[in-house]
Amino acid sequence: MATCAAAAGVAGCGAPDLAALRPTVDKPAVLVEILGSPPFAPSASELATAGATSVDVMHVPTSAWRSKAEAVLSKGHLTGVMLVCDDASAVASGVDELASANPSVRFAVVSDDPAPLSTSDNVAEIAQDPVGIAYSIGALCGEWMTAVTSASTNASVYGGAPTLVYVPRGANATEQKAFFAGLYQANAEVRVMALPEAGSQNLASYGYAVELGAIGGSAPPAEMQMLRGVAPNWVCFGSAGASGCAIAPGHLAQSEVLRAFRWLVSSSSWQPGEHLVLDLSSIALDDKQVPASVLTAWAGLQVRAEAQSQQANALFAALPDTVRSYLENTFHLS
Repeated sequence: MATCAAAAGVAGCGAPDLAALRPTVDKPAVLVEILGSPPFAPSASELATAGATSVDVMHVPTSAWRSKAEAVLSKGHLTGVMLVCDDASAVASGVDELASANPSVRFAVVSDDPAPLSTSDNVAEIAQDPVGIAYSIGALCGEWMTAVTSASTNASVYGGAPTLVYVPRGANATEQKAFFAGLYQANAEVRVMALPEAGSQNLASYGYAVELGAIGGSAPPAEMQMLRGVAPNWVCFGSAGASGCAIAPGHLAQSEVLRAFRWLVSSSSWQPGEHLVLDLSSIALDDKQVPASVLTAWAGLQVRAEAQSQQANALFAALPDTVRSYLENTFHLS
């Protein structure tokens, strides 16, 4: 006669209930697509330690990311998709459509340059803060002008008013205002001049000591060569930067990519929406051109800039009337 036993909390006879033995916590399966060669792209081994049972890392051209994602999504096992790219505008519309069609899948876009994305609860974006970067570069320019003026004790060496030449080349008005807000926060005495027209006298002939120029946007190499005849050193913001700029936008820190991935693989940690960041890697400084005091200043400035750049419009509006009016009228910022 067969007998049955009850032990360790298991009662009854017959085959075990397999459904009851399944894990109660689903482990996430994540697709990571790396578009092009962003310098902050993580390796598969770095991602594998962040909690996903399955991490599929693909290096794909921008033109193919959506078809690759759709092919994997069609298998129905993904909990998350992360896109790592230089510019989020390259994927924005496709992400919005895929997120709408797959509401149970979380989508994260990680990039240097943000783009407007869906406000859906299953979409998140981490990117550099372009306004914070513009503000920071403006403040570093102010620090640079202070360093040059302080170092030039002989009036014959630095006889003119410290002057920055500004060239707008596509940066939006918000970024430009942030740049000027940072500039004047760091150095209230600096003078800003527009690029002289071709054939006009050199600014030095008017008594201006031109040490530094700034480009709001991007300038092609041919123009950069011409600009070096106006000022020896140039900085840029509002774009990926021009070759040879002493100060320019940097790149997202890899730690931010890993942070986004940890959000993606955990429903309890998930944070949808736009997350703009500013850290030490957000600014690229050429130590062969930038004064040592400016290099040193960036570490402390970065902490302040993250908060101060949030008030960039108000700081610009609070500039002296003559300064603000000149900037608005000369560079069409009103």
